[in-house]
Amino acid sequence: MKKRIFISICICLFACNPDRKTKVSADEVHFTTSASSVMFFKNVRQLYYERQENQAAKAIIYRIRERVQDKNVPLLYPAIVYMWAQDEASVILERNEWLASSPDTLRFVWEDTARRTSGTYVFPNGDRRTHYRLAAQLYHSIQEEHLLWLQTDSANIPFFTKEREREPFRKTMIDYFRLVNVLR
Repeated sequence: MKKRIFISICICLFACNPDRKTKVSADEVHFTTSASSVMFFKNVRQLYYERQENQAAKAIIYRIRERVQDKNVPLLYPAIVYMWAQDEASVILERNEWLASSPDTLRFVWEDTARRTSGTYVFPNGDRRTHYRLAAQLYHSIQEEHLLWLQTDSANIPFFTKEREREPFRKTMIDYFRLVNVLR
């Protein structure tokens, strides 16, 4: 009987997935890590990532293994850059081959069909604050199930249309927000 209750509680907790709906501000930028958040990431989440060490920069770059690597659609991949000497982490957005020849400044159109609202995200590919801002905005759009398009000179191209494109982005951002103590 106790085993059934325990299993039921576990199923409820995992089904609710409290991080899935947690709101994060794109305006409040967070980079500072803590010993406990780094330990959690290294002990629990790190195994889901490819790890690239840069000794000169005293940094480790983490890229989620399950990311879609498709050169036929535009994709941005968030990578977590943990700078262990400064106890800081940044999120950087890496372009896939499709976006490699795109202009430096990217524009994304979002639409919330339920609320009948829309807007634009502009990404000038600047410093780590700019990367954080767009990553947080895209994370918000994924949470809200917005329709997204990459705006080009000739047309709007669907962006993050499939769950397999959105979910690795969302998971990486949750791991990043936990690492910088935005989510606990």
